[in-house]
Amino acid sequence: MDLVQNSFAQLELSYPNMLHNYNYFRSKLKDSTKLLVLIKANSYGHGALEFARQMEKAGADYFGIAHPVEGVELREGGIKTPILVLTAGTDSFEDIVNHYLEPSIPTMDALLKFDAYLKSRDIDHYPVHIKLDTGMHRLGFMKQELPELIEYLKNKPRVKVQSIFSHLAASDDPQHDEFTRGQYEMYKKHSSMIDAVLDYKPIHHILNSAGIERFSEYQMDMARLGIGIYGISAVDMNNVKPAASLTCKILQIKELTPEDGTVGYGR
Repeated sequence: MDLVQNSFAQLELSYPNMLHNYNYFRSKLKDSTKLLVLIKANSYGHGALEFARQMEKAGADYFGIAHPVEGVELREGGIKTPILVLTAGTDSFEDIVNHYLEPSIPTMDALLKFDAYLKSRDIDHYPVHIKLDTGMHRLGFMKQELPELIEYLKNKPRVKVQSIFSHLAASDDPQHDEFTRGQYEMYKKHSSMIDAVLDYKPIHHILNSAGIERFSEYQMDMARLGIGIYGISAVDMNNVKPAASLTCKILQIKELTPEDGTVGYGR
C-alpha cells in the first residue's frame, strides 16, 4: 500500500508485516483475552483509517485513540469496532456520544461533568473506562481519590464501567521489574475495591506491548498493543517486522577526504 508517493520518496505500508506482528503478540495471550490495538496519532504515522480497516479484518477487539476527533474520523470511515478514547477531556462529549466512542475517565471532575452531560440527554448505562494511576503519574485516579469514586458508583450512576485499567511505566526494562510487579499488585488491590460495588464484571487490563511480551501472566481480560504492532519488540526485534518502509532516490554521492573540510552547515 502506498501512503505517500512522489518522484523522490515513497512510504510503503506492509499489511503482511502488520498481520505478522498482530499474530505474534496475539500468540502471547489466551484465546479468551481481548486485544486492543492502539491507532492514536494517525496510527503512529501509518495512516489511521486504512490501518484500522486492516486490524478490524485481523480481529482486533478494541481500538485505542488519543483524542475524540480521531474517533470521529474512524466512525465516519466505517469503523465499527469499539473505540476507547484515552484522553477524552471534557470538551467533546457531544462528539463522543454521537459517534459512540468510549471515554477514559481519570478524575472525578471528568466523571461528574460527563454524568451531567448524559443527564442532559437522558442517557443511561453509557460505557466508560476508569483509569487508575499505579505509578506512571500521568493520568488516573490516585488511591486517595478512590473513596469518592466508589461512593459515586454506589448510587446508580448514568455510566457503565466498561473497563478498569492502568498503564505500566517501565515494563520494557528488566531493571524495573520489581516496580512493574508493584504496579500490578496496586492495580489489583484498587480495581477490586471498585469491583466490590458493581453488580457486573468490567474488563480489566494493564499490559502494553512490552507487558504482553514480558508479563503475559498479568493479561487478565484484555491487553493493549501499541508500538509493538508497528514492529517494535522489547525482547527481540527478530520477533517482529517493520510495518512501514521509507525509500527515496539518492541525488548525489561524494567521496571526500579530510582535506575537503567539514560536511554541512556551521563547519
